[in-house]
Order: sequence, then C-alpha cells, then structure tokens
Amino acid sequence: MYICKMEQIEFIRDFAGLGNRLQAYLSGALDVPDLDQAIAHSLGANPWYTSYCIKERLSSIVQGYLLAPKLQSWLTNYPDVWYAYQKDITVVMAGNIPLVGFHDYLSVLASGRTVSVKLSSKDAFLLPALHRLLCSFAPAWSYRLRYVLEVPVDTHGLIATGSDATAAWFTARYPHLPQIVRRHRVSVAVLSADIRQEQISGLQRDMFAYFGLGCRSVVRLFVPKEFDLMRLTVFEQCPDEASHLGFRNAYRRQKALLTLQGASFTDGGFFLLQPKEDLFPPVATVFYSVYTCINEVIDFLEANDSRLQSVVGMVGGFKNCINFGCSQSPQLWDYADGIDTMRL
Repeated sequence: MYICKMEQIEFIRDFAGLGNRLQAYLSGALDVPDLDQAIAHSLGANPWYTSYCIKERLSSIVQGYLLAPKLQSWLTNYPDVWYAYQKDITVVMAGNIPLVGFHDYLSVLASGRTVSVKLSSKDAFLLPALHRLLCSFAPAWSYRLRYVLEVPVDTHGLIATGSDATAAWFTARYPHLPQIVRRHRVSVAVLSADIRQEQISGLQRDMFAYFGLGCRSVVRLFVPKEFDLMRLTVFEQCPDEASHLGFRNAYRRQKALLTLQGASFTDGGFFLLQPKEDLFPPVATVFYSVYTCINEVIDFLEANDSRLQSVVGMVGGFKNCINFGCSQSPQLWDYADGIDTMRL
C-alpha cells in the first residue's frame, strides 16, 4: 500500500506539472515549439480542427483533468487499484474532436499500467506532443507508453471508441480481452420555460463547441410549449464555428434541402433548428421537440439511455443531469458511457 501511495503521489506531481506547463503555454508565458508544430500538423490533417478548438480542448483538459487537488480527490477512490506495470492496456483513439482519448490515456497510467495507443489518422500529433512535454521533466513516463498500428498480441485489455460498426468489429475481433468498447452516443438538453439568458449562452457552447461532432455535443433539444426558439439564435459573441467553411457549407446544404422539401425549420444564421424526433442530425443542424409534460421527456430519456452521453438541464426525476455550459468540460470522474476505465 505504501508503494501504491508513493506511485500515486508521483503521478499527481507529474501530471499536475504537465497541467501547469500547458496553462503557461495557453497564457503565452511558456513557449513550446513542439506543441506549436503538433497543432499546425493537426490543422492540416483534420479540416474540422481549428487553433481555437484545439486550445479550447487543451484548456478543458487542464481545468478538468490536470489540477493537483482534482487528481488527488479522484485517486482517493482507488486505493486498491495499482497494477505495478504488470498489465498493458491498448487504447484505440477516435479523431472526431482533439484529444478525445486523453482521459483513457490518463486513466491507464493512473492505475499503474502501461498504455499502447493506436492513434487516429485524424488526430495523430497532439497526444504525442503532450507526452513528450511530460517526459521532458519526468522521463520515467517514456517507458509507460508505446504507439501501435494494431492491437498488440501481448496486451491485457482494450479500450476503443468509434462508430457502431467499429465497435461491433472490435467486440467480435477481440472477445478474449477485457474491454470497454464505446459506440456512437450523443447529448441532449432539456429547457424550461424560465431558462435564463446566461444558461442559454452555456447551452450554445454545449451545442457548437467542436462543431457538434463530439459525443458530449448537444444535438437534440426538448423545449416547452410556447418557448421562443429565436432566443437560441442570439449570441453575446458570434462563435468561431460560424465562420468555418465546412460548417457553413453544411448549413447551406441542409437549408437548401429542407427548403426544397418544404420542411419546417428555424434559421439561426449559421445553423438550423429542425423539429424532428431523432437523435442524430447532420452537421450544423440541431433537432428539437416540444413537450407539454416533463414526464414525456423523462420517458424518452429512459428509453434512449444507452444512446445518450449526457443530459443538460436539471430534469427532476432523471439521473446524472448536468448544468448548462458544462457538457464539453468533463471532470476526471465523468467516465464516458458511465463505465469506470480505472477498473478495466
């Protein structure tokens, strides 16, 4: 137990140190040319990555994952989890948003295991740059990670994130491995009649951060009867996503299609609000439905629980709701799909 505690102390010290350096980098107080280069390469490899969204993601990682008090509080829940390098876990990372697999990487190392990382071709530069930054002042971590092109035969477990088809393939291909295989999920928001403007501002970030491509992005709304949808189209400051070429093209294409179909929609200027009972809208579109009784919403949420990552808004009678503006800022204990990766 003493060794376990010492290892956790070192983990907290080193990853909080990484957080401090990233915070200094983001504030302009520290130059990290290697990270600058990784960001530049990422912009070329993924048209949905922008400097703004990468740095927004880095800030979210620092504030949610790499503060010493949070790391310490998180690890107090795992006094018995320490594998002393005896196990290797393979993490197959997605590339829909920057560093989407960082929490998996962090959890594997926090539990004392080594991590084999299969990077997405759409996000192949950022994590290596962060790990090199970590190893620049704590070189022992260089022995705890390897990059792989496929799941190694000597690995002891698998964490994979992707589409439903990808998840089915991994489950069938590696039935002998303990595994966490994640399928496509989305997030929704439930609005009340008395929602405040600051909550709407938070909701707008929940919807549009990372162009709505993450599983924590809100893509479906439940609004009360008589709610004025135009309130959702007023921004304190126009988001960077509004000027992105791919996002604007998706908006124009979907607007033209709905117009030709004679379908109903509300035009937000760079996005569409469409009344539809579905969870998977195209890019630049958010589906919504009108409710008259909150129990209708709760029934829907319970029936679709396996397809939801998070529910934004305080919904009495439903579990695990989060505040407006928080869906894109998960904490260490906010495990994807509610499955504890520390105990794989």
